[in-house]
Amino acid sequence: MGLLQKLRDSFFPPRSRQPSQLTGIDPITPSLAELPTFTLATADAMRFDAQVRIGLGARNGLLMGAEVTVSGDQDDVVEWVRGEWSRLWSTYAPQLLRAKLYGFQASEVVYRRATGGRFAGFVEVDQLIERPAREIRIVMRGHEPAGFVWRDGDQEVTLLAPRGLLVTFDSESGHPYGCSLLARAYPAWYEKWMEGGAKRSLRLRMMKDSYIGDIFWYPADQAVQLADGTQVSWRDVGRQLIEARQTGGALTLPLVRDQHGNRLTDYTPPRDTGGATQIFDWKKDLDLEIWKALEVPPEIIQAASTGSGYSGRWIPFMVALSAVQVEFSELLRCVDRDVLRPLAHLNFGARPTYEIRPRLLIDTYNERMGAKQTTPTAAPF
Repeated sequence: MGLLQKLRDSFFPPRSRQPSQLTGIDPITPSLAELPTFTLATADAMRFDAQVRIGLGARNGLLMGAEVTVSGDQDDVVEWVRGEWSRLWSTYAPQLLRAKLYGFQASEVVYRRATGGRFAGFVEVDQLIERPAREIRIVMRGHEPAGFVWRDGDQEVTLLAPRGLLVTFDSESGHPYGCSLLARAYPAWYEKWMEGGAKRSLRLRMMKDSYIGDIFWYPADQAVQLADGTQVSWRDVGRQLIEARQTGGALTLPLVRDQHGNRLTDYTPPRDTGGATQIFDWKKDLDLEIWKALEVPPEIIQAASTGSGYSGRWIPFMVALSAVQVEFSELLRCVDRDVLRPLAHLNFGARPTYEIRPRLLIDTYNERMGAKQTTPTAAPF
């Protein structure tokens, strides 16, 4: 009874607990080309880039069809775990998949009691409340994350599992904060948007081709007398002509000559500087580099210039599936560790013995495309 009471206390309004260890975020400083430090603010800025959003959307789209298999000796436990995961994934998949933006995703888990069905009275997840990444510090228990602390105004709130869910992405060598996927695309993104980068150079080139480069020659020591007798300097006349050129208007130049027959006014239109194709190619190359850094081969996004469908694209497609398979496996492991197993322990009163494993996406897409399964099954956690 004491064990069950402790579990209930962990799910419903908790008692005050002291974290065993707090860790802070170490900024990622790419050494390539001496780039500025990659921070959470940088990740937020990168999300507004169209190529980054397309790449992230492609990855998430491949994961929408992800499936799991649950096995074990207790049929009730297996059925409950399968149903609870299905409900979590169908409702909160977009939130859980945001872990790759910063390397981790922290959520407060709110619980309720089921009111109907076979498992009426069981404790189940009511909702996941996303907490801002910049306000999070992770709590460690040994070498495993045990929850997190987040700042709510001037107050710090400690949420330990199972009330705190921490999903990581690419958590190598046990690093609790994982590694942001956007950090890999940062060099190409920075070269695209930095001062003197592809975007600004392209904008300058377009301005150059539009109206910059005009030369208007005028006599500085003379003025133009209008019909009403008003005197206007040639400088003002030239300014009006250039403004008309910028807005696409026609130019009308007076033909004025000196006593020797030489023209006093002249106009030189802008000339092509050359290299426009190279600037466009530079930006396109950086866009492709962003997709590659996000582990999304361009072949599975771009329309084929020859052939149709996925002809000749199966290998790049498998590369993308392998990348998102790793992401899904880590995500499932985190949800099982922080939510599903503690919840199953509470509901069934004994340590659960089930196994939940991700189904290989290659097998799933093989079946959907009518291909024969040739890949092995996934190993359990």
